[in-house]
Amino acid sequence: MPTEIEVKLRLPGEWVIQPVLEDARVTACMMREFSETEMEAEYYDTDQGELSDRQWSLRLRREGGVSVAACKTAGTRDGAMFSRSEWQVNAPDIESAVPLLVDEGAPGALLLLAGRLLPRCSSRFTRTAAPLSLPDGSTAELALDRGELLAGEKREELLELELELLTGESAGMLELAAYLEIKYALSKEYNSKYARALRLIRSR
Repeated sequence: MPTEIEVKLRLPGEWVIQPVLEDARVTACMMREFSETEMEAEYYDTDQGELSDRQWSLRLRREGGVSVAACKTAGTRDGAMFSRSEWQVNAPDIESAVPLLVDEGAPGALLLLAGRLLPRCSSRFTRTAAPLSLPDGSTAELALDRGELLAGEKREELLELELELLTGESAGMLELAAYLEIKYALSKEYNSKYARALRLIRSR
């Protein structure tokens, strides 16, 4: 079962972006230069919120010219690190994505909900990312996301750093995250983009 393991950190302002990306401990680990990708994502659920009730998320994201659907189920947290099951497929729309996701191993209950799925909220951001080869032999992706979360007419700024484990154990990734958090006065972000967008829906 594919598992997403990541740490999210909030930035105090745009002024800290370049110092973080140019930090010597980051650049020493980079496997290639940073690349930028424009991303737009829509998150789907039923009118009754049956996916969010299960702590699942269903997303269709356009990454440059590629359309990628993802299903994520309820996860577990260990301090700043969050892990959960995730399945991804390339698909042009959510209707065609659901059976493909189930074929990949996502919960079969998605098929029962497929005819009632609606877009609930969205995000729009620029991702600056590079893979890192860490000193303990593990690899991770460092991604800085800058943009906004949207729910109807409501908006919330998005400015966060993600470290996602690609291979190996998590110790090296957690050490780098702790170093960046302290040096640049970052703060732990315990909620996903989807959870924060849902909070926008519920806010007055």
